[in-house]
Amino acid sequence: MDNEPVSEHLTVRVSQRLQKELAAVARRRGVAPTTLVRTYLDEGVRMDHFPGVVFRDRAGGRQAGLAGRRLDIWQVIETLRASDGNVDETADYLRLRPDQVRTALAYAADFPDEVESAIRANREEAERAQEAETRQRALLGR
Repeated sequence: MDNEPVSEHLTVRVSQRLQKELAAVARRRGVAPTTLVRTYLDEGVRMDHFPGVVFRDRAGGRQAGLAGRRLDIWQVIETLRASDGNVDETADYLRLRPDQVRTALAYAADFPDEVESAIRANREEAERAQEAETRQRALLGR
């Protein structure tokens, strides 16, 4: 989201309360308030275009996920791939409705770089965890 070139200028008036809250959140996240506002606008437009998609803070940054579920879009896509693209099987396995799986698929089709990046990051983290476990077992002589 943040790596897109900025080409247009938009002036928005907000209340002092909202400006203070935006500044506080931006400080906590270590970003400029204008960057935070761009993120919120982008996410809002995406949520409007893909009803049922929400954005959450995760260890690796903001992630698109399904509303009311703890699943990120990339997790649904990984499961869908493991199910050879079978929407109903994926929905059953994840305890989702088929339309939720289709929403995740539609989102991933429009934002493939974002979703693939999350999938790669998860795989890399899993590899690091497995390597750490191997080193720990070796230390214990197992």
